[in-house]
Amino acid sequence: MNEDLLEKLLEAWGAEKDPKYREYPIPVLVSLGYKTGHQWASKQKRDDLLSRFEEFYTDWVNDRLTKERYNLLYEELNPASIIAEIPDTINQAIEDPKVAEAMLENYHLFENGIVWGLMSVIRRIIMDDDSS
Repeated sequence: MNEDLLEKLLEAWGAEKDPKYREYPIPVLVSLGYKTGHQWASKQKRDDLLSRFEEFYTDWVNDRLTKERYNLLYEELNPASIIAEIPDTINQAIEDPKVAEAMLENYHLFENGIVWGLMSVIRRIIMDDDSS
């Protein structure tokens, strides 16, 4: 995996620069999921995203997102189809053996990262609407 890309992902996720980042594949894994969700959501039509996910975002922000509602969000989002649309991220993860191993053991964290990436785009859209 490109070292610059890893550093950028870790920085975007809020991690401190760490020369031993390869020893910590979980933040990289979650960052890759976040990047995947963010890229996918950024390519979607604004109104489609809002109509499908704004209610979930509101529940999340107001701490009302129950496990059942999260599962509905997860089904609506369908991370597997997003991954199929953006295969480069998976290819990047597989290039690094430690990240690939983390993905096998903690795939749910990668998928959670996808959800968080999507929610970040929804948040940006809502904040932009509020400031207009």
